[in-house]
Amino acid sequence: MTAAAAVRDPPPALEPLREIQLRLADLGRAELAALLSPVVERLREPLPPGELATAARYAIDFCRELYGNARSGDALPLARAVLFQASMANDPVLERRACNVCGLLAADTGDVVEAVEHYVKALRVAGGDRFESSGIWNNIGLAMGIAGNYEMAGRCYQRAIDLVGTGAGPLYVRYAACINLAQSQLETGAHREGLSSAERAKSEETAQLRAADAMGPLRLRRNLVRLLVALGRIPEAEPYVSEAAALGKAIGTPRAAIAAALARSAYELAAGRTDVALTRLEAALTRAREVPAALRDTLASLARAEEEAGNSERALLRLGELSEHVYRSAVERARGHVELATLGGPEWISLDHAREQARARLVSKVAPARQPEGWAVLDRLAVSAAMRIDRTGWHGKRVGALSKALAIASGVDPLRALEIGLAAEVHDIGMLSVPEEILAKKTPLTGAERAIVRRHVDAGAEMLSDDRHPRVFLAREIVRYHHARWDGCGYPERVGGRFIPFAARVCAIADAYDAMVFGLDSCAATPMDRALAELRREAGGQFDPELVATFDRLVRSETEDLGVDLASASGMEGFQELVNALQEDRGFV
Repeated sequence: MTAAAAVRDPPPALEPLREIQLRLADLGRAELAALLSPVVERLREPLPPGELATAARYAIDFCRELYGNARSGDALPLARAVLFQASMANDPVLERRACNVCGLLAADTGDVVEAVEHYVKALRVAGGDRFESSGIWNNIGLAMGIAGNYEMAGRCYQRAIDLVGTGAGPLYVRYAACINLAQSQLETGAHREGLSSAERAKSEETAQLRAADAMGPLRLRRNLVRLLVALGRIPEAEPYVSEAAALGKAIGTPRAAIAAALARSAYELAAGRTDVALTRLEAALTRAREVPAALRDTLASLARAEEEAGNSERALLRLGELSEHVYRSAVERARGHVELATLGGPEWISLDHAREQARARLVSKVAPARQPEGWAVLDRLAVSAAMRIDRTGWHGKRVGALSKALAIASGVDPLRALEIGLAAEVHDIGMLSVPEEILAKKTPLTGAERAIVRRHVDAGAEMLSDDRHPRVFLAREIVRYHHARWDGCGYPERVGGRFIPFAARVCAIADAYDAMVFGLDSCAATPMDRALAELRREAGGQFDPELVATFDRLVRSETEDLGVDLASASGMEGFQELVNALQEDRGFV
């Protein structure tokens, strides 16, 4: 169905969408949400049997139109309502399709957690259908890539490929997954494996598969060029450069032209035609400024090119612009999510159902303050941010549990300690603002790159700027100061000693301990007792010495009760057991 046809023939339940489509370009977020609200409410009521399929198709097409106009966040309430309608009608085909659309929209807004939740539901609905499941795993991989977790993305793509196997002739799901796998392997530096994946996709490419996704063949050529260049096989890349240029011209969109230009510039740079490559990239950057989705890749390519050309100062300028772009985009997306959540719409069910049940028990006993508006959204975004440094995504949850326990052990009132723990869960939400190219680096960061990473505390504070609720205010203090040092040599401000907010001092210890034991920040996992020794070594320097001593006693006491050997090789398993125990409802917090 075309957009024009949709405007002429909307189903009765979606009649208001006619005016919305005609006025879409002039509608702001709040106005669009208000106009969509009655449509969303109507879709949460039973529809006549003959109207369901038409209404769902119309609504999904409209969601895709919003997606194409970079308004995925505005489309989410409508897509969720379609999913609700499909579930209510017990229509598995529509439910799976709606799950995939919701996942696509959520991932595009940066809410990877919600995206994965939708895709997991789609997997359950797909049951044993390996072809449908393969496509869903490919979508999960794309969400992981958006989160910057390319290793996990690669595993998802491989799962998609394994599900359909090697038979049955050319398959779009396998073809797409191979292209995406090559991209993730390129990002992680597995160039030989990436080339093998790209060549596999190329070997089964047909005219039918090329027609199914116009950008797929172009992305494949760009991957082949970059992988061959990375392996030093420059002459072999030349044919793919020409093919990418032809595809970019045939597709005719700005995004396609930019992708073709990036492929050609990578080849030209490797071939020694540096000035030509830089000129081409500058032209691509001019176009990319009108296509936000392509701006990040273009700036990253230009920064790399300037560095390889020996133009260090210009490379730093481009890196700074890339950082600012990612930073500002992350802040605006986070604020948009919270704004959207407060405009109304269906409540979201948490992925961690057991934790919510425990929290419900707690509410019945101690009746804490009302949860801030939009907190569930911030909570999910914090998990999305954590996935960039922790493949489990639960770094923030573990830090929250440790922070709550340390606060209680330090004599803090249980209700206050609970709020500290909940606030600490979002301490790294600002990591959404750091470019993936920096987080994925295997080599030591430069001074400029370290400065960009440090800005995540500023980004997080901006995301939590509406701090009228006590928990948000507490979270903002933690976000801003959890990298401040006791000796005053931390960041972002040289605040030290007891001038550092108490909750931030607590979170700093929990954060460092979890990072050491789970092997985050590109470090190997550390046994629990060695991590405690490192905390003691930094007491009075990086950390509050009194809190370190309290934390040491807390961990030793709890692990002794659990029978966990702090020095054993199974420290990570033992640590998770400790965290689980600290999350339990003990009748007072």
